[in-house]
Amino acid sequence: MFANSQTSPLAIVIPAYKSQFLRAALQSIAAQTDKHFRLYIGDDASPEPVAEIVREFSEKLPLQYHRFERNLGKTSLVRHWERCVRLSTEPWVWIFSDDDCMDENCVAAFFAELKNTAAGHDLYRFNTIWINGAGVQTVESSTHPVTETGADFLLARLRDSRNSCLQELIFSRRAWESAGGIPDFPLAWNSDDAFIARLGVRRPIKTIAGPRVSWRVSEANISNDKSAATANTKLKASADFVRWTLDFFETHAPVAAADAIQLTEQWFFHCAATGWRFLNWSTCAEMDALAADVWGRRRGWGFRQGMKLNFRLATEKIRWRFKRRA
Repeated sequence: MFANSQTSPLAIVIPAYKSQFLRAALQSIAAQTDKHFRLYIGDDASPEPVAEIVREFSEKLPLQYHRFERNLGKTSLVRHWERCVRLSTEPWVWIFSDDDCMDENCVAAFFAELKNTAAGHDLYRFNTIWINGAGVQTVESSTHPVTETGADFLLARLRDSRNSCLQELIFSRRAWESAGGIPDFPLAWNSDDAFIARLGVRRPIKTIAGPRVSWRVSEANISNDKSAATANTKLKASADFVRWTLDFFETHAPVAAADAIQLTEQWFFHCAATGWRFLNWSTCAEMDALAADVWGRRRGWGFRQGMKLNFRLATEKIRWRFKRRA
């Protein structure tokens, strides 16, 4: 562990493992016009040169580096995130990543918004753009509303009308503790959305206008991993998220519960289709059980939906092959 000291109300926390874009992430943090923060880097027993890259910034940033001896991310990304948060003590926390970047005025804009709102929100967030491995912008995400409740945010996500990511969030440590942390789904798939909704129950979520976070979509992302094993795990996580979501609406927004039932079904099968992998018999059987248990479908309905997705995928692959030959 190596560290330098500075007191601040804001902790920027990087749960680190990959080194490919880490230097770019740290450069964007070092370029902040307001450096009234402390940076914590938790190395998840990475075989890559994370420590060497961090050391380059030890004189440029108020930081603390800690290498964990046990790799936890392969078992639970959320638990690794949370042990990194526990390295810090500041009242506001920004979990960033080892491959994304922030505009140079992000920290200054957060403090300005915190002052303007008298710290009246548990969760503040930035709008985002998507960048590729070369750092070139590929997508400009739809802007978030100035304020919204957790339930409204969740409905927007189920309708696929907006994107979101953990790295755009700055949250109150007290609210994080009161909420019981971040919901832990496999691969942390949809964990950020559940966390946003949970922190938007007591107080509205507040969007910070102006600077944005650049979310990197590259081959190194779990989001971009199309392997069969990852696709199946994502689908299991999506099923967990569906159950969590319906319980959330029953508890916190019962007037929208009926809409949530319909939307979660559409959302889940859309996720299954965009995975672009054939579904095995076991996965189709699990989908069937979910459809019967959660959406009240007759047994066999969910299994048939899985077979339809497989047929559609096979058709698309055949069409694509003929198109290549033409």
